[in-house]
Amino acid sequence: MENIDSFVRLVCGTNFDSNEELDKILLHLEASLKKVTCELIEVQGLSDEKLGLYGPYLGRAILELSMTALIARIDPFKILLMKGKQEQADYDLGKPHSSSIRWQGDIVDNAVNNLWDDKSLKNPTRAIFGAYQVQLVLIHSAELVIDEGSESSMGDWYTRFSSTTAASAIESIKSKINTAYSSLSKGIHHELLVPPESILDRDTVISILNETLYIVSSISLLISQVPHTYKKANLEQSFNDYKKSKELELS
Repeated sequence: MENIDSFVRLVCGTNFDSNEELDKILLHLEASLKKVTCELIEVQGLSDEKLGLYGPYLGRAILELSMTALIARIDPFKILLMKGKQEQADYDLGKPHSSSIRWQGDIVDNAVNNLWDDKSLKNPTRAIFGAYQVQLVLIHSAELVIDEGSESSMGDWYTRFSSTTAASAIESIKSKINTAYSSLSKGIHHELLVPPESILDRDTVISILNETLYIVSSISLLISQVPHTYKKANLEQSFNDYKKSKELELS
């Protein structure tokens, strides 16, 4: 349970005030992420068939809950707007809403050829892995983590994270998060027309889930060290939470 607490704290932050609107949202996401992560740990004890059926749902839930929490911490306007819409009496579950989070646009986005061109600045992407967040925010955090971290303070994931430059590390995480999202989706939408276990076998599902834990923990670590992040964390605490998060990996 301590490892789960560390993982959830790394993603959502801590020391919430239940009277504050943004804190209410993060407390909700914290509780949901904790439940799903607990289920993820339990799923490795299931049969191969059930692991293939439930594993992708849990992995995708962890991705979506975590990215929502990280958006709330680094760019809360989007999340407050979404909650405000959901509180309206005429909110309709049966249709898509413009205020909802979308993977393409809020998490990842198209490349920007010239960040400072007037056309780009007219409607700049605010995606977590968008060009502006990477260039203006995440690069500095990645450099800090690589310079100040160590295998002793951050665990085995440090070597994996720091084996390249800060920019390349972020690009790698961006690529991996898209791959994980797509792979998990195959198990959710039942688009495979071959026996699922022939592609989403036990080892593959566990590998994708462990990759999801690495991706979420790594981007959470970076965002936790952005100066303007809501509930910005102490570097030592973040390193320790990152180290303990690796211990959640399935076997």
